[in-house]
Amino acid sequence: MNATTRLVDIVNRSLDGPVVEERTFDLTHVAQGVQQVVSDHGIKANPDNIVNLDDDMADRVWEAAVDLFATCGVFSKDTGRVIMFDRDEIEQIVRDAPSEVTIGEGPDERTEMSRTLDDPRPPLLMGGPIGSPTPNELFVPITRSYVQEPIVDVACAPTLTTIAGQEVRTKSPLEILAGWEEAKLTAEARHLAGRPGIGTTGIMISISDLANLSATSSGYVLPRDMHTFGIISELKTNNEIFNKLAHTVLMGGIVDPFANPIYGGLGGGVEGVAVLLTAEMIALSVVFMATCCGSSPTHPFHFHSTAPEIMRATSLSFQALARNARLLTNLTCSPVGGPGTKTVLYEAIAYAAMSTVSGASRILGPRSATGVIAAHFSGLEARLMGEAAHAATKLTREEAEAIVQTSVSKWEHLQDQQPYGLSFPEVYNVETVQPTDEWLGMYEEVKEEAIGWGLPLDS
Repeated sequence: MNATTRLVDIVNRSLDGPVVEERTFDLTHVAQGVQQVVSDHGIKANPDNIVNLDDDMADRVWEAAVDLFATCGVFSKDTGRVIMFDRDEIEQIVRDAPSEVTIGEGPDERTEMSRTLDDPRPPLLMGGPIGSPTPNELFVPITRSYVQEPIVDVACAPTLTTIAGQEVRTKSPLEILAGWEEAKLTAEARHLAGRPGIGTTGIMISISDLANLSATSSGYVLPRDMHTFGIISELKTNNEIFNKLAHTVLMGGIVDPFANPIYGGLGGGVEGVAVLLTAEMIALSVVFMATCCGSSPTHPFHFHSTAPEIMRATSLSFQALARNARLLTNLTCSPVGGPGTKTVLYEAIAYAAMSTVSGASRILGPRSATGVIAAHFSGLEARLMGEAAHAATKLTREEAEAIVQTSVSKWEHLQDQQPYGLSFPEVYNVETVQPTDEWLGMYEEVKEEAIGWGLPLDS
């Protein structure tokens, strides 16, 4: 089945599927469905570990996730119907999904490949604030601070806070203007960093379909850039999302959707979120035709993805995916700490080690200060996260677990204090786009600490 035929089939299922009230879908299909498969498959995470060490449990999570998706489906908010695929269809589509993709062009192109547990190849590093708000005058230097790092394979820009002096309003001409400006400034940052062909993803400011489609036609987007869109939590879609998908498919572009389950929500705790996250990654492949499947499971109060309980669920889920499929699976690091704090560096190390040994094919970020504080992010924390990911390929899961636990002990007690740190101009020279001596010194101190824990950052 070619891509266009498959897209039409998915749209038809959104028009012909079972009619369900949205609240019924939430409570019966998702919440009760998760509880049922967790019970049926005996899913129980080890509360003492963050990195999963139980292969059998990972396989159970996979089976539970396929069962959940086959009975739950994806709800269309526009048609009030559920898009359903049976288990045989799901397994066939997942088998046929891409296991590698080339991003970017020329000397800067990189190939993202499906990874296994304890894979000696490092995941790609997508450096950037991942759509976090940035004052317009800082957009280029902030983006450049990531792109100029040699260890960064692909990049993701921040978002503008204003356009033509006005707040950006979705579904208005201002959003279209902002999308074009984001694409233009991202291209400028690529050139200034000397990496014009580095792959990027976007358009981050363009939430609506019209603005997104317009900006991707601006001429600033490379043919092998990624086209990103989020689905609605949990397991929902609408025609705007499908419009973005249709445009990307017809362009022959890289489809790069994401699904971010909320911890403590419809999925419940660790076990439920592990199953729901796995099911949503499968859904991205089956319903949203993903080239790459991404996620950043989110804490309901602190809005970060580095909480120990979230990393525990994430490790279990991604190991289920790595053991049972060849999907391209991506994780966004959203730490609570910001630049100028050791907290963000400890979080980056822990998340990189957990993600790497759990089979992720790409790690994104860090989206520092949870991505909600304007201009509180810089390329230096991405450098350390990339170095930690490369070093973690030399570790067993047991060794990575020890390092993750040590790292978490350094910052877990600070989560409630919101250590958002300093803004970009306080940790970087904006003109030279180089870190201050203080920020660079803190990076070196934490790096030496991690080497002492057994993370081979010096090899």
